[in-house]
Amino acid sequence: MCNIRMIVKPFYSTKKIIALLGISLLSLTNLVTAQNNTSSPYSYYGLGELSQSGSGNSISMGGTSLAYRNGGVLNIQNPAALAHIDSLKFIFNVGMAAKYTNLNQGDESDSFNDYNLTRLAFGFKVSSRYSTAFSVSPYSNLGYEITKREKVIGSETYLNRALKGSGGLNQLIWSNGVKVTKNLSLGINGIYLFGNNTRDEIITLESGSSYVYDNKTKLNSQGLYFNLGAQYQLNFGKYNFTLAAKYQPKLAVSAEQVIQVTNYSSGVGAVRYEDTDEGSFDVPESYGLGFGINRGKHLWIGGDYLHEKWSDTKVFNKDNNLRDRDKFSLGIEYKANDGYARKFFKKMTYRLGGFYDTGYITVEDEEIGAMGVSLGLGIPMAKNTGMINVALEFGFSGTTNNNMVREDFTRITVDINLFERWFVKRKYH
Repeated sequence: MCNIRMIVKPFYSTKKIIALLGISLLSLTNLVTAQNNTSSPYSYYGLGELSQSGSGNSISMGGTSLAYRNGGVLNIQNPAALAHIDSLKFIFNVGMAAKYTNLNQGDESDSFNDYNLTRLAFGFKVSSRYSTAFSVSPYSNLGYEITKREKVIGSETYLNRALKGSGGLNQLIWSNGVKVTKNLSLGINGIYLFGNNTRDEIITLESGSSYVYDNKTKLNSQGLYFNLGAQYQLNFGKYNFTLAAKYQPKLAVSAEQVIQVTNYSSGVGAVRYEDTDEGSFDVPESYGLGFGINRGKHLWIGGDYLHEKWSDTKVFNKDNNLRDRDKFSLGIEYKANDGYARKFFKKMTYRLGGFYDTGYITVEDEEIGAMGVSLGLGIPMAKNTGMINVALEFGFSGTTNNNMVREDFTRITVDINLFERWFVKRKYH
């Protein structure tokens, strides 16, 4: 006779821990040093283009996430969901995205391809009620290059003005979820924001002049803030109804602004000026509400609403002329696998969603928002060792009104969840 005992033994595989931490550090280095993950001209405004750093499940459903919970998913958007991850799994998650954008302005068009690492995370259950996770992801990106030809006031001479931006901000997040009661879960994200935004303005005169003006501004940032999450579930027979909420207070993040100005003329040479200013910029107060409906283990439908008060934020004590942002999303997930499926397509998870985002900037009295639809697949790996989530998004942002730019984009996201049963050791007798 064979008796099997299962003994909980935390962090059983030390070599695998070291290996995954090594991968994490290498990926973190790549995220920080090689960040120029957008080609949008609208990243010129505010803190740049705000990043989409949700899980592959969420991205496939239009970004819907607040009420979503799954034993094999690290839902950082609402840390309260972490309380429900599988107690026997150490989860390692990495996400990558490729974005194709077509820019249209009047009769002209151009296209760009951007590739980036969207998220790196790992998490596990510490006790029956408490779970934790660590992640790193982009917060915002700069990647614009704008050229203008202008006439010098009071002269017949023309000048060329080139505006360039690169870099961005990253966030290192420590997430914690606690199951308070059978129905109520609470969570908190502690976030370290860091990185730099570099903006360069170069002016050259036409008509053979050697004059060049170069104004480079670099914003170096590092600071802490946090947000809170909650989920409450109600059971009605075959249906589970989940209500979710998220809140983030307005907080100032420390920053250093370095300004370098260079004037060059062939007769005078280069004259340089540099100034450094210590200050801060605000992350906005925000709140979100969401709902989710489960029917058994196969069907999930949910929706989110997010509001961010950017109009109330400042950069170095100056108003930034931004506006409040609202985002709406809806999503649906269907798990075809009943636990006994043998055919490949019956083992997969299917997702569909859509979103509308008002954005947080206004250009020439036009609100620069975005909307789109998404779909995706969850492909299980052999022997329940992980899940590959593939998301495909189609959408647009901006407008062609007032000779502005409309961006039509297609984005493919590949999100990989690896499961390691480090918490179980089997003994046979």
